[in-house]
Amino acid sequence: MKNLRCLDFMDLVTNQSVEEDDLGSEVLAPDNQKVPTNADTDTDQCLPVQSSSASSGSALKCSAEQHSQITKPKDDLENLPAQSSSSSSSSRSMVMKFAEVVAIQEACIRALVDPDQGQAYKLWTQSLEAMKNYYAPEVEKALSGQHQPSSNAPENGVISEFSEIQDSSGALRHIHNSGHVVSTVVESLLKNIKSPLNHPVRLIQIKGHVPAISIDPIGSRFILKKLDTATTGEIIMLYNEMTPCILALILNVFSNSVIQKLLDYGPPIYTRKLIGNLKGHVLDLSLQLYGCRVIQKAFEITDIDQKIEMAKEFGSNVLKCACDQHANNAIQKCIEFVPPQYIQFVYRSLCGKVKMLSTHPFGCHVIQKALEFCKDPQFMHAIVAEILECVNELSVDPYGNYVVQFIVEHGGPRDRQIILQKFEGRVMRMSHQKHSSNVIEKCLTFGSYMDRKMIIVEILCAAGGTTADHLLGMMVHQYANYVVQRMMDVAQDWQVKVIVDLVRRNVALLANYPHGRRVMEKAEKVIKAKAGFGAPLAPPPPPPPPFA
Repeated sequence: MKNLRCLDFMDLVTNQSVEEDDLGSEVLAPDNQKVPTNADTDTDQCLPVQSSSASSGSALKCSAEQHSQITKPKDDLENLPAQSSSSSSSSRSMVMKFAEVVAIQEACIRALVDPDQGQAYKLWTQSLEAMKNYYAPEVEKALSGQHQPSSNAPENGVISEFSEIQDSSGALRHIHNSGHVVSTVVESLLKNIKSPLNHPVRLIQIKGHVPAISIDPIGSRFILKKLDTATTGEIIMLYNEMTPCILALILNVFSNSVIQKLLDYGPPIYTRKLIGNLKGHVLDLSLQLYGCRVIQKAFEITDIDQKIEMAKEFGSNVLKCACDQHANNAIQKCIEFVPPQYIQFVYRSLCGKVKMLSTHPFGCHVIQKALEFCKDPQFMHAIVAEILECVNELSVDPYGNYVVQFIVEHGGPRDRQIILQKFEGRVMRMSHQKHSSNVIEKCLTFGSYMDRKMIIVEILCAAGGTTADHLLGMMVHQYANYVVQRMMDVAQDWQVKVIVDLVRRNVALLANYPHGRRVMEKAEKVIKAKAGFGAPLAPPPPPPPPFA
């Protein structure tokens, strides 16, 4: 079907050339030399023989339709019967004419599928010869019998053999990319990228050089910017060139960011192919600074079957990854985006190690993610039970307190009740501690009425309720003052009034402490918001005059 479409296209774009051929005009051979033709020469006798009964017109069209089969016209020429010198010369001329037709057809086909349709149109308006020359490398391969479907993708991370650059005059010239010439082409492109006003560069113009451009800081920023307005063809070009050498590009700081953004633009079939190239390397990439970022993105966007395959590669290394500064993020994404029934080995690895992981700077994040997304009652109960068993130790830990806060905020009423029972008699001490004071604040915010009542009563009635010195001490303490402020937000009105009256009687004292002034500001807001709390706080007395 594609060959038929290409022939229809050829009937339009080569009509003039065919008429001139019929009239015996000159044609161009692949080496751009003019070849005289004879109008009286019989075409059937000169074309390479495909069928003994084929006519001249049908033979030409058939040869165009069966282009993939006719890849070595020179060999066909050698198989022709020996003729006189005049007929031999005529045969060579017609074979070169046939090669010219093949070259033009190849150029038209590639113009149709070129991602840069604007460039193809520009070449066509210039001349058919310009478009043929633009695709000269592929035409040469086709005529020499080395034709393969063009994929724009460098194999094994090597830049493609041929590429094009645009000089200051806008003319396209072909450069064989080998050795020093490759770096020269890339340097020329980067120079044009740096000066967009003089040499505007489109994304399609780095075709054949995407890996080399993406590892450059300026080049990577150029690709990232152009991705927002890229055409589908340009995005496919990026995928085709980056996928074969994806493992090397992931480890580069600049191309890594290009890959992450490229994955957001699809199309899905190319995304799957790129992520498929990560198979067998998920664990190693997760443990690497830049590799873990691509693994996280892959867990977010790829299909469920690839997510499961990636998760399986963690295997028995779940604990190692959970405690790694980079891989813990990959484990978190695995827990978040892979259904629990497919990653039971992950939860099984966490069970029995919850306390250790909760007090680890990276493992605590994995435990919180497991608490959030684990839907298996058996594993969920096992993890929560381990936390509740050592909740007092975790509450004062720099990292474990976040795990306890998570359960207080997102756990069930029964879990909070057990936690408050373990805190009973320790609330005052915990309120003065840096990490556990955050846990007490969380309990006041998300606890039930009975949970809040237990905490507030224990604070207000400390020391038997005979003195308020302990409460004043909390108001000027660097950590406990936040607990007092939270109490004014959630306590009953009579309890809040007790705290406000204490602040009003000690304005002068509280004004001498930065944390005490914060409590005063909070009390002012409460007085304005609630009726029946009396007049605003009296301003503190002015400081005594300096000694004369």
